Amino acid sequence: MKGEIIYKIFNLLGDEVIDYVDFANSFLQAGYGATSNKIRYEFSKIQNKRINLQLDKQKMDKLKKYLSKLKSEGLIFKNDLNQIYLSEKGKHKLNNFQNSFSLNKDLYKSKLGNKVVVISYDIPVSFNRERNILRGMLQMLDFNLVHKSVWVGKVELPERFITDLSKLGILDYVEILEVTKNGTLKSKS
Repeated sequence: MKGEIIYKIFNLLGDEVIDYVDFANSFLQAGYGATSNKIRYEFSKIQNKRINLQLDKQKMDKLKKYLSKLKSEGLIFKNDLNQIYLSEKGKHKLNNFQNSFSLNKDLYKSKLGNKVVVISYDIPVSFNRERNILRGMLQMLDFNLVHKSVWVGKVELPERFITDLSKLGILDYVEILEVTKNGTLKSKS
């Protein structure tokens, strides 16, 4: 049909403003006689590739900035062969990271207990990280949050729980209560 190529160009453009080079490449990659949808598909592939390259460049720029910061802080060095390695200061920081408390999810498996346990805490703001670790521990043990800092569960606490609270330095801010008797209030049935 006469004017078929012109029709395909107009159909692809529609109301859009698109990059000339990308348009030409998509038209050529789709091949002569390709449908408008095939051309549009090739165009979207080219556009997606360009977007991914831009995102990769942004990620690489962020990484370079971060490495530059670590280098300026004296945590890493770069040699003549463009290789990076940890300085003594960096090794010390790595050692601190490795020795810092990390929550081992395998050690905190929920185990149903016979009595209801109530855990309440009032942890200072300076221990925000430790408070978040405690919350994670309680969630793994299937405790339920009943108030801002009060958790309840019919759960058996692992022996390690108290030790870990002590390692975190928040044992003094945590109260653990075990409900041994029913209260005097009865529900109306």
